[in-house]
Amino acid sequence: MLAYGVEAVVPMEISYSSPRIQAYNAEENDEGKKLALDLIDEVRDAAHARIIEYQKKASFYYNLRVKERFFKQGDLVLRKVEASRVGQKGKLAPNWERPYKVKSIQGRGSYELETMDGEKVPRTWHAQNLKVYYL
Repeated sequence: MLAYGVEAVVPMEISYSSPRIQAYNAEENDEGKKLALDLIDEVRDAAHARIIEYQKKASFYYNLRVKERFFKQGDLVLRKVEASRVGQKGKLAPNWERPYKVKSIQGRGSYELETMDGEKVPRTWHAQNLKVYYL
């Protein structure tokens, strides 16, 4: 309704009288169009409400399956090679690179890392690109 607002009439219906064509009244049709234009804001609001409801449901079901990772300061972690963009590339290259130590927690899911020698790793890293390193 928001895109077109009117149903199309097949040319066959015009040449051969159909109940839809016989029941057509131009005055009532114009009144209906004016009424539809008056109510267009309500239709838009209802469509927007449906979109918001759909987005809430989609995020709810997504969040059910997401498992967040939390690390403490001093934990040993591995970093995803793909995210760091260093090292070998290709099918046979390793997916994770050397252990790092969590230096500090920057925010929800963001961590500052340091090497085992104590050198600071540039930029912060999200938990999505890290995993626990077990000795």
